[in-house]
Amino acid sequence: MIEKVEKAVQARWVPSFKYERNEPGAFASLDKPIEEAKGVIITTGGVYVKGQPPFQDNYGLGDPSYREIRQDVDYDQLSIAHEHYDHSKANEDRNVVFPLEMLKHFSEEGIIGSVADVHYSFMGYVPIPHPLKMVTAKEVAEKLQLQQVDFAILVPS
Repeated sequence: MIEKVEKAVQARWVPSFKYERNEPGAFASLDKPIEEAKGVIITTGGVYVKGQPPFQDNYGLGDPSYREIRQDVDYDQLSIAHEHYDHSKANEDRNVVFPLEMLKHFSEEGIIGSVADVHYSFMGYVPIPHPLKMVTAKEVAEKLQLQQVDFAILVPS
């Protein structure tokens, strides 16, 4: 099945497209109670803060960059730049693709310990993943470590 999808993508959008096959990564167990843990939102919804550069499709090549979104952002300042999914529900409620308000609520209720100061958004369409894997992901991982984040809520789009 993957081969059929790969050929369809090659024929329709990116002739050089090849699925990136990865070995499953190791998952780390949470080493503290969730009530003491710090969480972060990571979305592939193309969410950005107005004033930041929007994500670009780059003529079908995608965008391996990311945007930092502070936890005190005004939701009215959030926008979406992603040409590869229907934004209608996300435009009605940004929590669909960026549930930071819910994470803050969980912190206020004591369900989780705290909320990271900075959260991360990507444009999930990246048919050439090498820059994302080798540069961008490593950069964000270092930033998560500096913030002492314990867990991430990954929000695909």
